[in-house]
Amino acid sequence: MKISKHLHSCLLIQEQDKTLLIDPGIFTFNEKALDLTSINKLDYLLFTHEHSDHLHLPFVKEILAKFPEVTIITNPAIVALLEKESIKASAVEDAVVKLENSPHEKLWDKIPPEHVVLHLFNTFTHPGDSLHFEQTGDILALPLTAPWGSTTEAVSKALSMKPKVIIPIHDWLWKDDVRRGMYERLTEFFKQHNIAFKGVETGEIIEVET
Repeated sequence: MKISKHLHSCLLIQEQDKTLLIDPGIFTFNEKALDLTSINKLDYLLFTHEHSDHLHLPFVKEILAKFPEVTIITNPAIVALLEKESIKASAVEDAVVKLENSPHEKLWDKIPPEHVVLHLFNTFTHPGDSLHFEQTGDILALPLTAPWGSTTEAVSKALSMKPKVIIPIHDWLWKDDVRRGMYERLTEFFKQHNIAFKGVETGEIIEVET
């Protein structure tokens, strides 16, 4: 499986001749962290929830302008949101994409939105803004820091789920030097638990055996 990160929670996945883009949000869009011209095809566009750091409508429209036939899979609330923009989406899983209803973590100032965890190829899990999912593939995208949670909570969840590989996500709030320092600490910590932590940089493509 080829995985590249394009800021925060936006990941591009290539596996079994399929290309999937997950949670392209406003940070990725504003910082031009994903070059659409470098993508030859896109089979799936996936969203965990509707917060702008995971779904930015102008970005969605830009993606659809290049890939009008892409399959969009997400939760029912986003299906309804996109329908108002005449964009077709589905909340129905298939052989590649499995959905797990899992709550967005609690927020201090607003009601959390509808949320799903994405399981791909029975191997890769992207939990969006949730640490209450019930299962994971061997590869886990782990949200590291947020107004709704802490790195300590994220690490505890990962240890309880025991993936083989961790890809860090949801870390845009950290300055680069802080983020890289945390990556080093997390790499050493998870190594003691036989889990490979991959501190992937923006645009870097890594290959993980599945």
